[in-house]
Amino acid sequence: MQTLTPSDDDLVASPDGAQDFMTFEIPLNDSGSAGLGVSVKGNRSKENHADLGIFVKSIINGGAASKDGRLRVNDQLIAVNGESLLGMTNQEAMEALRTSMSVEGNKRGMIQLVVARRLARFMEVRARNTYYKIMFLLIRYLMAVLISVIHGFQNGDKLEQLPM
Repeated sequence: MQTLTPSDDDLVASPDGAQDFMTFEIPLNDSGSAGLGVSVKGNRSKENHADLGIFVKSIINGGAASKDGRLRVNDQLIAVNGESLLGMTNQEAMEALRTSMSVEGNKRGMIQLVVARRLARFMEVRARNTYYKIMFLLIRYLMAVLISVIHGFQNGDKLEQLPM
């Protein structure tokens, strides 16, 4: 597994930089028509509807990717057999993937993929930080309530009993 360092132009789908770039050589099944054994999806920006690249949607059991075991759902396909998919529309990227799988496109019986994968550790830290932020805000709110109650007692206010 080779880790690639993206340039500023290659920050795709995750501007926070929490991705690992990996290169895989995946042997194709005996039957070339079976292909890689994945379905892909194209993602688009919600703001300007720009294409953000193609991602692994699912991995078909028994397919080449499933047998190899390294490709994962939600991996972003960055390059196929040395051809960069960056800067392509989602449609062009899917066509490049299809072409690379054809007999003419791939005579080696292997496919080389460069993928970007969100780091699980980063996601765990992000979730943990969100939890701590929520807890901090809750504690801060409760402290403000407590201080206002204490301040009220110091001014001679009485705590009213609610009717039951």
